[in-house]
Amino acid sequence: MSRKKLESEAKFDTFPLEIRQDIFLRLPMKSLIRCTAVRKAWRSIIKNPSFIRTHLRRTRNSNEQNDTQLLLIHGFAKKAFTFDDSDSEDEIQELYSLHYDNPAFDEHCKVEVPTVELANACFRVVGTCNGLVCLADDLELYMNTYILSNPSIRKSVALPQPNVTHCTHGGYEASIGFGFDAMTNDYKVVRLVTLLDEDSQDALCQTVVEVFSLATGSWSMLPDVAPRFEMDACTPQALVNGALHWHAKRRKEYDFYYFILIFDVGRGLFRETMMPESLKCDPDLTLQLSVSGDGKSIALFSMHSSHFCADPFFDIWVMNEYCIHESWTKLIRLRPHGALHEGLFLSSLLPEALCFRKSSEVVVSKRSDIFSCSRHSSCPGYELFSIDLGSQQFKSLGICGYSYYTVNSYEESLVLLDMDNAVCY
Repeated sequence: MSRKKLESEAKFDTFPLEIRQDIFLRLPMKSLIRCTAVRKAWRSIIKNPSFIRTHLRRTRNSNEQNDTQLLLIHGFAKKAFTFDDSDSEDEIQELYSLHYDNPAFDEHCKVEVPTVELANACFRVVGTCNGLVCLADDLELYMNTYILSNPSIRKSVALPQPNVTHCTHGGYEASIGFGFDAMTNDYKVVRLVTLLDEDSQDALCQTVVEVFSLATGSWSMLPDVAPRFEMDACTPQALVNGALHWHAKRRKEYDFYYFILIFDVGRGLFRETMMPESLKCDPDLTLQLSVSGDGKSIALFSMHSSHFCADPFFDIWVMNEYCIHESWTKLIRLRPHGALHEGLFLSSLLPEALCFRKSSEVVVSKRSDIFSCSRHSSCPGYELFSIDLGSQQFKSLGICGYSYYTVNSYEESLVLLDMDNAVCY
């Protein structure tokens, strides 16, 4: 290192702490991380929990002012089985990338998650919060591998084995949630586990709840949720207003009804709200909760389809006033879109909703038309589109060729940088 550079760094250290912090806050993420390796004093400032929180607030405000909000795209595809099948990495295609949530949908950068041995083909992205990504190895097989990863700084924390496993409780189905406890500045993973080995075949099974705290590094059990309910395995979450939301159903006399189970991450309490009154239980109905375009309430994607359904459709709902079930409003009903080729069912032409955008458009995945895919002459997977709900126009986002997608809001942060048990990858 040159003498002039050393003198410049030493002179920088004579500036008041407030000025040095302000300069660091203005640096791009990669430059900021490089600074932690230059001088011990700089690393001490940047790894300070107060600086990390200030950096996150500044990033969030900057994104809102400059329209630079990000979306994390996860795409996965595995080639079809052949007789010379092997475990070659060429058979698996996987994508993690950040895109600006703007009209052009520009790519910000590719990112990576930790490489660990998985029982399933890939991780499932449970959710994102303040730059952290919660990953679970539970797409098809339930495993006890959960990771909190910050791809911006390439650090992660592997969660310990939960209390409820096949060894301790027998068969179960589980759904996961991930959120932030603003009261204690702690990140929590919530696990709803429905036990399947009870003697009674008529009653709904017991659901036990355990919560992992990043601050303590351990799982703790909560009181069971009552009255009992049913929830599909790996039900997607929606994180809104500091609370996690999942769709569920409960028996009422001789029928079932849908409702929304809500967990207040800070208070550690459950509550409920209702689905649209017109939504009746139907085995051909697939539900998914999401976050509304303005981020202040919840949305509902409702798909009515099966292989032999004569009239498949896809509805998009928004709760205009948070937790006021009378405010549910159906925004649009979509029918199958595209050309039906030989061997396909009509329901295969329905788009699958993934999330709302800030513009109130909706990101969907749709089977790629092998004759008109935007990027490949012969595309084996699905393509991402953005739907303008007013005009019902589909705009390709230029990402295709994968069979499985998740899309989540994301913001770059330094969270985990100050944790001793976080490992680099």
